[in-house]
Amino acid sequence: MLTHFRLAALSAAALCVVWASQASAFWPFAAAPRLSMTSTYGGVCEDCNLANRNLTGAKMSNSVFNRSNFSEAVMARADASRSEFQGADFSGADLSGVTFADANVARARFDGANITGANLETAEGLTQRQLNAACGDTTTRVRRGLRVRECD
Repeated sequence: MLTHFRLAALSAAALCVVWASQASAFWPFAAAPRLSMTSTYGGVCEDCNLANRNLTGAKMSNSVFNRSNFSEAVMARADASRSEFQGADFSGADLSGVTFADANVARARFDGANITGANLETAEGLTQRQLNAACGDTTTRVRRGLRVRECD
């Protein structure tokens, strides 16, 4: 009998703890919730039309954006690490400060794109022909042997 009482008491205590934690989540005097103002795009979005979108500071890592349209998009300071952008269109996009670390950009178009301060040093499939269509500055990081022309 004493063992059953202990078991019931422990169960009741556990329920009280769970109830208290649930109740405190909705307590009106709790600290204000923190909201992230950074856009997150992930998963698979092949052939997506993201043209003219404001993707400033977006988290786009570990995703698939093959053949997607990012023309004229603003992607400043976005994290596109380890993502797939094969055949994507970045024509006229603001890619300043974007991180393309270990991203696949094979056959992507960079016509008129601003890659000032972007990190393309470990981007896979990046060619000099793609870089010739874009512009950057001395802070743009590309693999040894490749070069970026200065933006006007």
